[in-house]
Amino acid sequence: MITPQEDIVRRLGAAVRASELYAPTHPLVDRSASALHGILAPVLVDSPTVIVAFLEDDVVLNDFRLPRGSGSLAGLLRDMRDRKVEKITFARGVEVSDVRALMDELADRTSRTGVNDRLTSRGIRRIQVSKVVPEEENDEEVGLAAAKQMYTKAVSTAETIWTAAKAGEQPDPADARGIIDSLSKLVYQDRTSLLALTALKRHDNYTFTHMVNVAALSMAMARSLDLEGPMLREFGFAALMHDIGKVHTPLEILNKPDKLTTEEFTIMKLHVVNGAHLLRRTPETPALAPVVAFEHHLKQDLSGYPENIGARTLNLCTMVVSIVDVFDALRSNRAYRAGLATDRIKHIMGQQDGTAFHPSLLRRFVNLMGLFPVGTVVRLSTEEVGVVTQTHPEDPFRPQVKLVLDEKGALLETPLLTNTWDRDARGNFTRAVVEAVDGTLVGIDPLAYL
Repeated sequence: MITPQEDIVRRLGAAVRASELYAPTHPLVDRSASALHGILAPVLVDSPTVIVAFLEDDVVLNDFRLPRGSGSLAGLLRDMRDRKVEKITFARGVEVSDVRALMDELADRTSRTGVNDRLTSRGIRRIQVSKVVPEEENDEEVGLAAAKQMYTKAVSTAETIWTAAKAGEQPDPADARGIIDSLSKLVYQDRTSLLALTALKRHDNYTFTHMVNVAALSMAMARSLDLEGPMLREFGFAALMHDIGKVHTPLEILNKPDKLTTEEFTIMKLHVVNGAHLLRRTPETPALAPVVAFEHHLKQDLSGYPENIGARTLNLCTMVVSIVDVFDALRSNRAYRAGLATDRIKHIMGQQDGTAFHPSLLRRFVNLMGLFPVGTVVRLSTEEVGVVTQTHPEDPFRPQVKLVLDEKGALLETPLLTNTWDRDARGNFTRAVVEAVDGTLVGIDPLAYL
């Protein structure tokens, strides 16, 4: 019996052969592209991406390695090697027209431009052709000090972008790309430091740190979905600029400590439309950015705002940004409330699983962040206080912690590293995390202990 994975690859091979043998207008080309799309669509309901990788003599679909021996499989491998294609990623929402465009570009053996660049120039965003292992991942880690410097510069540049837009100027895409390039380096080389930096609960420059945090966490999430290269950076750009329409929202509404009135909320909701218009008018802005700016307050059932937009499929980047946006907003200190602990936030967001957020994407994000992310200040069952330095790969409740304060609240002369998953001679856990606490309230700067 043919597995679903084998069927996808078999239909991919048939579509490639049809586009090679027949003219683009031939019915067989249409039929083969439609057949491939027809089998991809139901799979993409449960999984945000379908990734087909061509590794020497093997074809791997997501985590499934196809059995060898098929002549058609060998032919497809040879065709992909000839075209220098190592991986094809199909994202949720892919259309038949996108698949047809992929077949057109794969059939073109004369162009000196890469297949992915040609797809991007045609506006195809839900199919990516790329390398299996990006070169960036082979570099050494950046280190916390350098990561902090890059993050601080990104926040400063975000302020420059915001200030220019608020003054009526067009935001400079080059400034935004500079931020994204820095964050991309950290996503590939030192994600631990990056996640720790985004966990700092500042409120004095919330707007700009929020821009950078949403971009950073969205890129980390996208990387976990195997997006890379230009697509990863486009994700980051859209996430960075998702709230740019708020430059036109009065500060008294943005910073109001109480619930907004109906009139005030009507004004607040305009930022999604204002942001989309601003980004569409800005040259060199990726096409994905205005889409995410427009959609990021829409829920899975299309409630939220803007209202009455009709039937549509939310973009994958929109669904990621909507999760990250709420997560970072809830954990950040604001002038009118303290940030919430991560475990509390995840409980709140989990209650909206399936209505506000895409269920599998929310679960993946929770796994990415951990229950107590690196850099979180926590209180243990022993009343000791410390900083999470490493999450447990299987048990999110039991991280590694660097103890800073003893059970009486006194500062330890030498911080003590402990694993809360360790047991005593009787098999009992000696320590357990009780709660996350605000580092500023206990006088701890988590970055000093990482």
